[in-house]
Amino acid sequence: MSEPLSPWAEIVGPCFTVASFARATGMIEKDVRAAAADLSILALTTLDGVQILPSFQVRDGRIVPRLRPILETLRGGIDDPWTWAQWLNIDMPDKDRHIDEIWAGEFTLTLTEARHTAWAWAQ
Repeated sequence: MSEPLSPWAEIVGPCFTVASFARATGMIEKDVRAAAADLSILALTTLDGVQILPSFQVRDGRIVPRLRPILETLRGGIDDPWTWAQWLNIDMPDKDRHIDEIWAGEFTLTLTEARHTAWAWAQ
């Protein structure tokens, strides 16, 4: 079994390209880029400048709701989308991943946790 090229591959999980994200969600590529720019969806930029979008934010063709306030809050602590992806998708003992909390409708709880995390990152 080969090792991932980057430890981030294991942390973030599978990703879409802009084109494949558009196909999976029924959007057009221009709208995917706009949603990424305004933090409605999470986009990551690879070292070679390619924009990728973690698949954990799409289920059955739907985009996770209300992600923008979470990402804006996290950006207040550190302006690093890779770190935000880790925070959203990391497995935690005795607790759902933050992205799963959002999918489950636990927006207020997740936003509160994001505020606490952003504060800690900013220290």
